[in-house]
Amino acid sequence: MGSRNRLLPRWYSSLGNINVIISSLRELLPDTGHERRRGRPPKRSIKDYLILIVIKELKKASLRATETDWSKSVCEERVDHSVIHYWEKNLRTEVIEQTVRIIGSELEEMLGYDFSVIDATSFSDWHHNTSGFHLLNRICKGAVYPVSMHPDSFDPVPNTRNTIVPGHGLFMGDAWYDVNRVYRIIYRHGYTPLVSPNKDRDSGYWRRKARKVYSREWRRYRQRGRGESVFGSLTNAFGDRLHTRLKETTYIRSAARVVAYQVRIYIRARHGSCSCVDLFIW
Repeated sequence: MGSRNRLLPRWYSSLGNINVIISSLRELLPDTGHERRRGRPPKRSIKDYLILIVIKELKKASLRATETDWSKSVCEERVDHSVIHYWEKNLRTEVIEQTVRIIGSELEEMLGYDFSVIDATSFSDWHHNTSGFHLLNRICKGAVYPVSMHPDSFDPVPNTRNTIVPGHGLFMGDAWYDVNRVYRIIYRHGYTPLVSPNKDRDSGYWRRKARKVYSREWRRYRQRGRGESVFGSLTNAFGDRLHTRLKETTYIRSAARVVAYQVRIYIRARHGSCSCVDLFIW
């Protein structure tokens, strides 16, 4: 399936309009309500805190700048930077991963896709410790967008199982994913695997089945690099190091950057056919 919507150019000024960004996030983000924790419940919904975290990454702002410049626009009152930092550390990973999947599903419905690519990358923290994660990216005409995300556990089977979502068409991966059980997961989710073969592995029913696909479609495998462009875009936009100390915070902030990337594509896709005047009024 090809692209069905005309995209705004990536340098369009309204992509930085804070009102457009907040409105888009409110439409897309799930209403998670309040976290059930011991002690006093949060004063605001988790959705508001998640929007603040995403805007902080999107605007490359500090915690104090987020408090002074953006918190009133989101929550209608000033939110202390220590509260924002608390949720950066304590937001459940399931919430941010669900957010990536929901926005990815919306983009998939708007843009369609030609094929999918799974790959991993990592960002380093304040102590130069790396924190990796896997992304499942859809590639269509004019755009590449993530639809799922999960922390890297350095095992291809659970990484694929936890990252993959149902779909169709070719599913590309490098030789690290050349595992018989991974092929089975890919087939059972509706895809046709196009994975670079590992020359030291040749056994297994699912692997032999996938090898036949690779022998026919190996030229299309050259397109796998398009799926890695998301990592380059994230690095170019935000850098490859986060000023964090905890692994959990590094992952939450990395996921917030992925959400920010998705939201920009969502705005480009949704308003690509609008006139400039209509877009600024909205």
